[in-house]
Amino acid sequence: MENELVLEHINKKFDDGSLILQDIDLRLKQGTKLSVLGPSGSGKTTLLRLIAGLENPDSGHILFNGQPMNDCPPHKRNFGLMFQEFALFPHLNVFNNIAFGLKMKGMDKAQIESRVNEMLLLTGLTGLQTRHVDDLSGGERQRVALARTLAPQPSLLMLDEPLSSLDRVLRKRLLIELTTIISKLNITTIFVTHDHEEAFAAGNMVIVMNTGQIEQTGTPDELVQTPKNQWIKEFLGL
Repeated sequence: MENELVLEHINKKFDDGSLILQDIDLRLKQGTKLSVLGPSGSGKTTLLRLIAGLENPDSGHILFNGQPMNDCPPHKRNFGLMFQEFALFPHLNVFNNIAFGLKMKGMDKAQIESRVNEMLLLTGLTGLQTRHVDDLSGGERQRVALARTLAPQPSLLMLDEPLSSLDRVLRKRLLIELTTIISKLNITTIFVTHDHEEAFAAGNMVIVMNTGQIEQTGTPDELVQTPKNQWIKEFLGL
């Protein structure tokens, strides 16, 4: 199987010249569920923004299915990015929030209705399509945001701390719901988090980041059984 997403020697600097990301190499096969784990300020979100095309690397190359992405604008990459704030449109109901990206793609009314209904079923929101987002629970808003991200059928799904704004009890429940939904999709997924329990549940592969570098890559079991250094041991609470 080909490497679907490839990052080669990616570097990104702050305005003062110090490095946010340093020599990042990453190769993901199609369908990989990757968790990017690290403390605040380790470069996780910047990594997502570079892949999404919202920022450009200072050096290095990003490829997807063998095609160079560095100069490809975000809207042409067909990548889905779900932000931690969900960024739903408060003036739109659930249906129209989910349909937003489909309308931007110029799909006709029947296609939009069919795809939105498919997403409502997938995310357990059937029956809520006319509800305004202000009337939804935190968990329901999260699922609307996921449905809206998935509706245009992105080739790559990225989630930036999707549970961080929720309380601990709700986070545990929604993590199960979220990973169950994602597991049904044969789509390469990158899940960013600072919580190792979330990372291990969401990813079949995990990269651990610290100060802009990848400290270790492996399965959850490999990270627990053979942590590469003392910092990883302490960060994972081993």
